[in-house]
Amino acid sequence: MTDTAFNSQINVPARERLDTETLRALMRRSLFPWLSDAVLDWCVIGLALAAVGLWPHFYTALAAILIVGNRQHALAILGHDGTHYTLSRSAPLNDFLTNLLCLWPLGLTVSGYRALHYKHHKDTGTENDPELGHKRMRSPQWDLPATPWTVLRYALMDLVGHSLADYLIIVRFSAPQRRRDCMPLALFHIAAISLLVWLDCWPIAAVWYFSLVTSFMMFFRLRLWLEHQGTDDTQRLALAPWQGAILSPHDAWHHWEHHRYPAIPYHKLAQARQLLDGPPILTLGDLMAVFASARRIPSGTPLSSAAESGGEKMPMISGDVS
Repeated sequence: MTDTAFNSQINVPARERLDTETLRALMRRSLFPWLSDAVLDWCVIGLALAAVGLWPHFYTALAAILIVGNRQHALAILGHDGTHYTLSRSAPLNDFLTNLLCLWPLGLTVSGYRALHYKHHKDTGTENDPELGHKRMRSPQWDLPATPWTVLRYALMDLVGHSLADYLIIVRFSAPQRRRDCMPLALFHIAAISLLVWLDCWPIAAVWYFSLVTSFMMFFRLRLWLEHQGTDDTQRLALAPWQGAILSPHDAWHHWEHHRYPAIPYHKLAQARQLLDGPPILTLGDLMAVFASARRIPSGTPLSSAAESGGEKMPMISGDVS
């Protein structure tokens, strides 16, 4: 199956289909607003890092770490979009921009992350879902029931490095299958660190990497609670603008729609939501109430019926509609 066919077909029940013409329009690849959003994220990061240099202080550094980690998370979401070939019909250009602006700075590569992420789409909620595998490895952090305080407690622990192990798991799980893909990643970081040291700006590198294993992972953790936790499929969620900016940037909270049609760019998922029937849309408060009242579910437990039957989720749309 081609990448485009995979993106357009996976896990789409008949009652939730888009017609071919609408789907073709929504799946149209476009460099904008992806590129402008990536540049804006980098501008925010640059301002936060510049503030530390201009006003060196504990509280300035703490604010910068939170801001940088939040925008690192935003870049990861844009990198995720590039993983689905949403930027350009030129795969090399799509992957170069995704790597350069989003994934290389985070210690990842598009080829390695794509292999991991496609498996997550194919096996969502089953024993073979890599996200559930990660959660099992970090038990009991993802146990249900869970109160908001439970979620917040683990998030605060992330700020002192508790999730360094999670970051290393992600890097290991998404390692490129081809060794040559690691070379540009290594060269990127060697060049960046060397330049910053040469310019006597090594604190910038320190803030970047410290943010990567603390606040970035905190925001990553919080978003994971919003997507597949406590369901055999995907939570259908609505966030206020400020909640989206903090917890799930770049419309990533339209995750139910994304799993139905992974090739639709993030900035068109709101349009797709208007056209699709589906489960009730929950607010953040609704979802927290669901977690608090849930039956006991140990971390990483597969809930999908496909896991119980041993069956495989089958595509419901045939053909390449891109």
